[in-house]
Amino acid sequence: MTIKERIGFVTLTLAAAFIGGAVSGHMFAASAVGAASAPKMITAQKFMLVDANGKTRGVFGLTSRGVAQVAVFDGTGALRAGLGVASNGGPSLGIFGKDGKARAEIGINGAVSRIVLSDAAGTAQASIGVAGDGQSGIALMDKQGNLRATMIVAPDGAPTLRLSDQNRARVGLDVTADGLPGLAMLSVDGKTRAALTLNGDGAGALTLFDAAGKTASSVP
Repeated sequence: MTIKERIGFVTLTLAAAFIGGAVSGHMFAASAVGAASAPKMITAQKFMLVDANGKTRGVFGLTSRGVAQVAVFDGTGALRAGLGVASNGGPSLGIFGKDGKARAEIGINGAVSRIVLSDAAGTAQASIGVAGDGQSGIALMDKQGNLRATMIVAPDGAPTLRLSDQNRARVGLDVTADGLPGLAMLSVDGKTRAALTLNGDGAGALTLFDAAGKTASSVP
């Protein structure tokens, strides 16, 4: 297996699109209702909970995108928590700041389950995800939301660390499932330009590549 195969930059989507709302961890006290006066079933497309001043504090209904969700608002009317399930079955939970911007999100998108943490501006800064095949990973973003670092563990147990500039991965460090470590440095166009590896017999090798990605020289 070549160094470029070993340090292949296969992307795991960790910060998948968040669909629907989110839910809070609050517990609500139940109030007693006489059995005789309680209806057996209520059918509606939307329910609204208001406080003593008539301000909306909770909504249970369907969005225009077909998401069934429970949304909970604070006393100023800002969305703070919610739970949503999309029409395709994807569930999502989230916690929002005082300005209604998402700060923490949990959900399942297809076969990927993930957690996303955002800054005060609502920009994703960190995420953790697990794919259906067991691949798991952590991603860290900069203030602009650009992916800057990832740590991924493949289904066979092989870990890979990637460090990126604003556009693409530039450094990769991995250990294969059978214990062989490797380090690769990439150019701005994504081509491997230098690689340092340790083979199964314990011998190390340094390989340099030209701009086309072809081997230029190696030691030994």
